[in-house]
Amino acid sequence: MLISDTIDAVLLDAGGVLVLPDPNHIRAFLQPLGARPDDETCRLAHYAGMRELDRLGIADWQAIDRVVARTAGVPEDRIDEALAPLERIYLAESWVPAPGAAEALLALEAAGLKLAIVSNASGAMEKTLLEHRICGLGDGPAAKVAVVIDSHVVGVEKPDPRIFALALAALDLAAERCLYVGDTVHFDVTGARNAGIHPLHLDPFGLCPDDDHEHLANLAELVAAAMTRPGAAREA
Repeated sequence: MLISDTIDAVLLDAGGVLVLPDPNHIRAFLQPLGARPDDETCRLAHYAGMRELDRLGIADWQAIDRVVARTAGVPEDRIDEALAPLERIYLAESWVPAPGAAEALLALEAAGLKLAIVSNASGAMEKTLLEHRICGLGDGPAAKVAVVIDSHVVGVEKPDPRIFALALAALDLAAERCLYVGDTVHFDVTGARNAGIHPLHLDPFGLCPDDDHEHLANLAELVAAAMTRPGAAREA
């Protein structure tokens, strides 16, 4: 499927899709523990953690952060010392733009697709996305989205389908007219399916072994599909 002329909107996760943990902060916290990962290793570590989440089928954050630390190069005998710093990085929403994210949203918007954000976050995701010029609710240089749903703000989180329903209401669209892009099976693929939305799993390192849902290596794949769907050029 990927994208077709029956799709009017793309809903996206934020963390892991539009923003990633700041590699500079990761290095600052992990260097005293013997690890100094480069930017790409920091990126890999995030997705390895999300793969562990999906393998476990439960949000055991300490187990997940152990995989993040190990992938980032922390020696095995110091893994547990990395857990508190990694938790601070994620909970403080120490995010930087994911490569190509802002450009991809602008291209999807130009192709005539409506956009919305649905994120399990800590209350500041709308501000973070706007500050990084990734997207916002009003006019400006960034892509315009109908809504930014932050789980901390609305009091419900993925995979609960009610959080997706809030975005569908803001878009005024039926679920079958939308796609959802996220970086986990546990929260995103399952949650979108529960809400009746077709999921796309962003998996840039090919870590997910499941073949029961579609995968994206990057958002550029989605943009390319959007540009070739019937009517895209007319709508842009």
